[in-house]
Amino acid sequence: MLSIILVFMCQFDVSYQTFLQSPRSEAVFLGLAQGRYDVREFSDDPTVLWFWRNSADAPYADSLLKRIKLRRNFYLSAVLRWEAKEAENHEMANSKLHLASHFDSSAIENFLSFVALTVIQRNLDPLISAFSLPVFSDFRSQIFLLTNGVMLILLALFMCGFVYVATKTVYYLPMFSHRIDPQEHNRIKGIMGLVILLAPVLLFRNLYLIFISYMLLLLFTINMRERNWLRMILLSMVVVFVFSLPLNHFVSFLKKNSKYYYMYEMVHYDSNVHINPDSVSSESERIFLAYAFKQQGKFEKAMSLYEDMYYTGHRDIAVVNNLANIYFVYEEEAKAETLYAYAMRAGDRGEPFFNMGLLRLRNLEYSESSRYMAEARRHDFSSSSSEPVDIIPSTNDFYQAILSEPLAIFGVINPMLVLPLIIIFVLTFLPFRFPSPFYCTTCGRAICKKCQEQMDDEVMCKECFTKLKSTENVEMEALLKHSVGSRKRRLRSLIAYLVNVAVPGAGLIYMGRNFVGLLVVFVVMLGYTPLMFPTMFIKPAGWVSLSLLPIFVAGALSVALVTYVYSFLAMRSSHGD
Repeated sequence: MLSIILVFMCQFDVSYQTFLQSPRSEAVFLGLAQGRYDVREFSDDPTVLWFWRNSADAPYADSLLKRIKLRRNFYLSAVLRWEAKEAENHEMANSKLHLASHFDSSAIENFLSFVALTVIQRNLDPLISAFSLPVFSDFRSQIFLLTNGVMLILLALFMCGFVYVATKTVYYLPMFSHRIDPQEHNRIKGIMGLVILLAPVLLFRNLYLIFISYMLLLLFTINMRERNWLRMILLSMVVVFVFSLPLNHFVSFLKKNSKYYYMYEMVHYDSNVHINPDSVSSESERIFLAYAFKQQGKFEKAMSLYEDMYYTGHRDIAVVNNLANIYFVYEEEAKAETLYAYAMRAGDRGEPFFNMGLLRLRNLEYSESSRYMAEARRHDFSSSSSEPVDIIPSTNDFYQAILSEPLAIFGVINPMLVLPLIIIFVLTFLPFRFPSPFYCTTCGRAICKKCQEQMDDEVMCKECFTKLKSTENVEMEALLKHSVGSRKRRLRSLIAYLVNVAVPGAGLIYMGRNFVGLLVVFVVMLGYTPLMFPTMFIKPAGWVSLSLLPIFVAGALSVALVTYVYSFLAMRSSHGD
C-alpha cells in the first residue's frame, strides 16, 4: 500500500514537493506537534494541511481541507480512495470518499466507490452522494462508461450466441449421434458418437473455439428458421465490432497511451505535466495546450500559442476570449477590449460579455459594466469570479480531436476473432443441409436405418414396434401410443426445464420460442458477464476504487431472480397452450 501511495504522491503539485524539501516543513511539523501552532492557522493552506494529515494522522485536517476550493487533483483523490479502501469501518470509508470527491468530483472511481459502499452498507446515503457528483459530464468518465458499455453488449451477444448454439446442440444431440453412421446403429456406437460430439468441449476448453465448432456442426443441420436466428446473432456481433473500432482510441486514452490524455490532464487537473509546444501540430492540440499553459500560470507560453493561432486566422471564440483574458491580466486594456468585442460578435457565449463587464468595472464604468453583466446573463452565463473567465475546451472538442485520428483496427477486440464469424455467416446461405435421420413416429426417438420398423406406413423404433405389435386391440394401441407420446413430451419438458435452470431463457430456446428466449438470455448475460469476464473490461490507468464485486454480484442476482421467474412462467404458459 505504501508503495502505491508514494507513486501517487510523486504526481502531486510542484508546490507540495517543494514544501517537503524545504526547511519550513520540519519547522511546521515541530510547531504543530509541540502545540506552538494550531492547525486551524493553516486552514487556507492545503499544502500544510495535507502534510500534517499524512505526518501526524490528524483527521481534523480533513474537515479543513473540505472547505478549501481547489482545482481537480486526480492523484490526491486516488490516495484518499485508497485510504477508504483500507478503512477500518464503513463510516470512515464514507468520510474518505467524500474528501476524495472534494478533490476530484468528476472521477468515475468516486461514483462507483459510493455505489459499492451503498451495496455493502445497505444504506442509500452513499448512493445519494454518488448521484450528486457531476461524473456524467466529464470526458474521461463518459468514455470509460461508453467503452465498457460496448464491451458489455459485445460479450452479452457472444454469450447469447453460445447459449443458442449449446441449446440447439442439446436438442439435436440424438440426431447428431445417428448421423455419424445412420445405416447401422447400436447402443455402443451411439455412446461413441456422443463422445465424438463432445470432443470440442474436452479438447479445446475455450468458449470461443467450442462456439465455433458446434456452430459449424449445427450449420447444416438446423432448419431455415433457426438459421435466420443464427444469422441475426452473428450479424449483430459483427456490427457491434465494427462500431467498437473507434473505441480503440478511447482505450489508448484511458491507458495513458495517448497524447490527448496528458493534454486532458493539463486542462482539467492540478498537474505539472509539460508538453513541448513544438510537438503539437493540429489546431485542437494547440488550443488544449494553450489553455493548459494558462491554467499552470505559464502566461507567456499560452499567449504565444494564442497569438500565433489568432494571427494565422484561427479566430475561434475560445481563442479570442482567452487571449483577451491574458491581455486583461497584463493590463493591455485596449487589446483586451478589441478582442472581447470581436468575441461577442463571433459567437453566442456569455463569457466575453462577462469579461467585458469586468474590464468596464476596473475602469469604474459602472453602468456599462452592469449592462454587459446583464447581457452575459441573457446568454445563460453568470459567475461570482473577480477574474476574467476562460472558455474551457469542451468534451466535444476532445471527442472531435480523438476521433480525427486514423482508425486502429487492432485494439480492444482482435479482428481475427471476428473473421470466422463472418465466414460462418456467409456459409449459412449455402443451400446444403444434412438429411434428417429416421424418427420413430410414436416416441420421437432418432433411429438408424437398420433399427427402423414399418407398421401401417409409420416408421417406428424396434421397442415401440414390439409393444404395438403385441396389441391387436385398436383402442389399446391408441392408448399405448398416447402413453408413449406423453412420456416423450414429459422427457422434452424435463430437458427444457433443466436447460432453463442452467441459463434462464435457454429452456424457451429449446422449446422453439427463440425470440423470447434470446431476449431473456441477453438480459441475463448483461448481468453475468462482468462476473464471468472481469479481465475483458477496461480499467483506466491509476485506477483505485472500492471493490466493485458487490455491485456485480447484486446486479447478477437481481437479473437472475427476475429472468428465472419470467422464463419459467413463459415456459409454463407454453405448456398450457
